[in-house]
Amino acid sequence: MLEIDFSKDGQNWQKAEYKTAADFLAAEYLEVPPFEDYYRVKQVLLDGEVLILEDATIGGLFNALNH
Repeated sequence: MLEIDFSKDGQNWQKAEYKTAADFLAAEYLEVPPFEDYYRVKQVLLDGEVLILEDATIGGLFNALNH
């Protein structure tokens, strides 16, 4: 499972969950993706383990998972 703690404005944090990282990547490939690349990411859990991002944004998460 992929759990993402993110913020659109850097203040109000929300949580999104996907069954797999592939589900997140597929959603981001849509013509209108559910997240903007610049949204800040506080924490990501992938199968219960913290994923450390060099770029703590949705775009950074996408790049980290799409290698």
